[in-house]
Amino acid sequence: ISNISYSKELEDQLLSTDIYLSYDIVNQEIMYEKNIDMRISPASLTKLMTALILFENYALAEELLVTLPSDYIYEGKVAYLKNGDKLSTEQLLEFLLVYSANDSAYVAALQVSETIEDFVLLMNKRARQLGMNSTNFSNPEGLDDNEHYTTLNDLLTLSIYIIKNTTLIDITSKNSFMFEIDNNLQKYSSTNLLLKEG
Repeated sequence: ISNISYSKELEDQLLSTDIYLSYDIVNQEIMYEKNIDMRISPASLTKLMTALILFENYALAEELLVTLPSDYIYEGKVAYLKNGDKLSTEQLLEFLLVYSANDSAYVAALQVSETIEDFVLLMNKRARQLGMNSTNFSNPEGLDDNEHYTTLNDLLTLSIYIIKNTTLIDITSKNSFMFEIDNNLQKYSSTNLLLKEG
């Protein structure tokens, strides 16, 4: 906020949510925050952890074969990836981080682990390694569940790690990407509305 003296009262007037966090990555300090240790649903931000684990296990150019659970039901925002489709790790990460496709999270999970349950255990293990001690994952895509929760403070920890230690931020910055399904080249646009504001 430029040319305005900052106060807690002003912060409350400008922000309409009861839970928020703004972090200055350059100076490594929290600028504004409220209830950052309150338990919340991570929703599609869950895919950050799914993407991180995929990224840590496969090279970006590696070709992957789509495998979905036999009982998988397409739910929420999906790309309708099908068993047998081929794509690179980078393309799968685009589906995760740009288009936020739920089915891509299951594809990623089964690239790394034999079962979804094993992958969820890996997600929680990685969360503890990063110091996300108030987080518990129960699925790889972020659909609501009583046992699927985090805090803004933990999401900050995950975000800082990704920004400092991976190239995933480059993928999340894309406005869109192209991918061919059933011999049709399709455009997939980002779900991040903030990209339109630069």
